[in-house]
Amino acid sequence: MSARGATPAPTPGCALPEEDALDLLMFLVSSAEICTVEPTYYGTFRLIDAASRLIGHMLEHDPGQSAAFLRRFKTEVDTKKGWMMWDREAYVEFLRAAPAQVAGEVKRLAEADRPIAKEAP
Repeated sequence: MSARGATPAPTPGCALPEEDALDLLMFLVSSAEICTVEPTYYGTFRLIDAASRLIGHMLEHDPGQSAAFLRRFKTEVDTKKGWMMWDREAYVEFLRAAPAQVAGEVKRLAEADRPIAKEAP
């Protein structure tokens, strides 16, 4: 939900409502700047936190076939991103595994959209 109350509709020609897109953009560019002086792990944390924020915006606007995956993945991201503070090894393993999870969902969607081939007689 928007800071202004009701969930806004996406701006025509834009994937997210303008306010949500600008909030995410602001987070990303300020994160990039502060990464120049922060410890290395903070940059990875900011990127995975941005992914969580993006998923949150997606869930507010009916992501369709990916809704269940996105809810599960966001819960996992929000839980495991905190591991950076007390279990770096587990945190790094999560970061290494996360792209495969997203790729699996992309593959699942692509296969679901692929027409079923008829077997030859």
